Amino acid sequence: MTLFSIMAMTDIASIAIAQRSLVQATEAASQRGTHELDLDNYYKGKGTIFTPLIRSRYSAPNARKIPINCSTGYSEVIKELHDWSVSSGAQKRIELGEITLESYECDGYAISIGTRVIAKLPFVIPLSRLAQIELHAGVATENQRSEGFYLFGHRLY
Repeated sequence: MTLFSIMAMTDIASIAIAQRSLVQATEAASQRGTHELDLDNYYKGKGTIFTPLIRSRYSAPNARKIPINCSTGYSEVIKELHDWSVSSGAQKRIELGEITLESYECDGYAISIGTRVIAKLPFVIPLSRLAQIELHAGVATENQRSEGFYLFGHRLY
């Protein structure tokens, strides 16, 4: 009975650690995707000394948000998930299989992704036949400009 308890606790701990590893991979992929700027929208309205004053006085709801290029963001998300899937055990848990992208949503300012993976359990408990489990993770990410006074792209305060 004690052996079965140890096996069950090991499986449960393995699932928790594998879930955390999947969440970390999903967060990394989402952050990598948000780093792909939509340069046309990012630099729109820059270049005058009065732009920061006007923006702070009449700020739009998306004034602090950094615009994302959704198509290149998608390809960067895929690359990051692939990098995590083929990495050694130092970055990804050995129990995890290939991480797949289930959903990708981008509105130009935020990225939301969902991932899934099959994790192998260290022990198959007798009479259960449970050798692997499917895990899911979801993350949303957006970048924002810091408050302050910017002159020609440099923050003065």
